Amino acid sequence: MKKLLWTILTAVTLLVITACGTGNDENQGAEENPDNETNEVVEENNETSHAGDDEEAETDEQVTEDDRAVIKEEATYTGMQDPHSIEVKTESDVLALQILDPGVADVDFEAIEPDTPVTIEYYQNEEGQNILTNIEF
Repeated sequence: MKKLLWTILTAVTLLVITACGTGNDENQGAEENPDNETNEVVEENNETSHAGDDEEAETDEQVTEDDRAVIKEEATYTGMQDPHSIEVKTESDVLALQILDPGVADVDFEAIEPDTPVTIEYYQNEEGQNILTNIEF
């Protein structure tokens, strides 16, 4: 009986030791030492990207805003798709528009009747989603 007990205890101990030893060594190093070289490199890169001239930073922001070419179209409101998007019909297409932009945060889309003519303004983000920026009834 003692031999069986020692065998089981040894097997359980080996199992626990083996289970504790599995893992990604790279992640363990990052967790154990938060000031490792990888974190320092990231911080240096962030400092470098912000160390540029103020005019250059403003130009980058303007380019980003200009890349968001706002499209203005006449459409027909068809309804809500989900809590953060609506659907409209244009002359050529049916569009899903994300309504997360602060410019349309106060609009009660559930109160708008289906088939209501609207004028929409939107842009496409980097992921190809249509983001509604303004709607007029």
